[in-house]
Amino acid sequence: MINTPPLLSDIAGADTDEWTPYGDVPRARAHGAAVPDLSLGETWLGPPPGLVDALRTAPLWSHGYALTPYGWPALRNALRNYITTSHGLTGLGDDFDVSVSQGSTRSSMPDFARLLDEEAAETRRPSGLARLRALRPRTGAGRHPIAVTSSPGWDYAGALGPTGYEMRTYPLVRSRDYQPDITTVTNTLRRARRDTVGALVLVLNSQHNPTGSNWAPSVVREMIGAALDVGAALLVDDAYYGVHDPNAAPTSTLRILLDELRGLAPEERPRWLAVRSLGKQFRCNGWGLGSLTAAPDTLRKLADRLTHRTYVTAGPLQHAMAEWIRDPRADAFLAHQNEQYAHRRATVAKLLEDELGYPPHAYYAGQCAAYMLMRVPRWVPATDDYRSLVLRRTGVLLGEGHMSSPGRSLAHQAGLLRIHIGASEETLTRALHAMAAAGLTWRGPSCR
Repeated sequence: MINTPPLLSDIAGADTDEWTPYGDVPRARAHGAAVPDLSLGETWLGPPPGLVDALRTAPLWSHGYALTPYGWPALRNALRNYITTSHGLTGLGDDFDVSVSQGSTRSSMPDFARLLDEEAAETRRPSGLARLRALRPRTGAGRHPIAVTSSPGWDYAGALGPTGYEMRTYPLVRSRDYQPDITTVTNTLRRARRDTVGALVLVLNSQHNPTGSNWAPSVVREMIGAALDVGAALLVDDAYYGVHDPNAAPTSTLRILLDELRGLAPEERPRWLAVRSLGKQFRCNGWGLGSLTAAPDTLRKLADRLTHRTYVTAGPLQHAMAEWIRDPRADAFLAHQNEQYAHRRATVAKLLEDELGYPPHAYYAGQCAAYMLMRVPRWVPATDDYRSLVLRRTGVLLGEGHMSSPGRSLAHQAGLLRIHIGASEETLTRALHAMAAAGLTWRGPSCR
């Protein structure tokens, strides 16, 4: 396997004038040289050798149609065990099941969002415990669905916005280590419930992207309780649950959620869905494979939607992943990768302080996911596009502090930039040295 990082033209058509919605592509085209990309969450290092070996053993019939909307049966069975074991779900009841997310976990989110919206349209009343508790939508409340999530955060607006959801955000701040403030979350949920009789969903991303903060179990439990109080559904985004520093214990939102639901009658339980990416763990984002965990009835409804849109795809990839996650080498690979990420966090933090003069409050290393945050230096006018300035002066492409779909406005970005630490340590070191040499430090001087 060739592990040479691609040129932009290899993956984005950058050697042509073809249309692209991705703003970073014309930036890099204008730069006109190979660009160290520290923006997109991609390593381009290729999957682990054992996973590639498993792909070579895929049976010929795996290239044809598969008649199971829950995904390749071998992978589904392996994932059920993998999710149960890695999240410590044994003994938490049987009101959940696991299926394969095919075509990316992102693609399952709109299906879940539409399901919630359609069911809200049928009942026109809050679901779950909100039926039993006093909170009700105000007179004249709208019927539009609302999603509540953090800012900075991942691109939930891009995934849920096209289905008609209004996004409500609450801010995360450096002074709290990017932990949610439960009072703010609760008030945001309550305002959202008063403003709509439609669907309401709270997104929980406890290994937070892009801050790298690992949300405390007590905070997550309180957030789930606040969602139950207003009858909100829950979308658990565990994209980076397996990606964390070796000394960090990742908070299992899924385990806390199932624990909270155990004492509720079935009719009191809200809809919920937990997604987990396998591409993030095993350097194969382009495979589009992950897991969906939910109550069995929810999974069946999502699988029914899938069969109306497409067939099960990528049988050879699903075969390979089923073999790989049962292989002890998979856990060893993930542990080694987590050690590498922790070392890169420490290296980048040291370079930011020693070479670029950043004070500790001006960046955040985190413990989880694959990113670090840094602030735009204060000497840069607010109207300047600092990412373009860095690219122009150094050839390094940094990321937006708040991920977004093309053309969508950002909230609470507050001058944040994102560094993807999936790149090699050599690449990270070279990029930050180039910024220091160009004067793009915390204090300047300005290179405008």
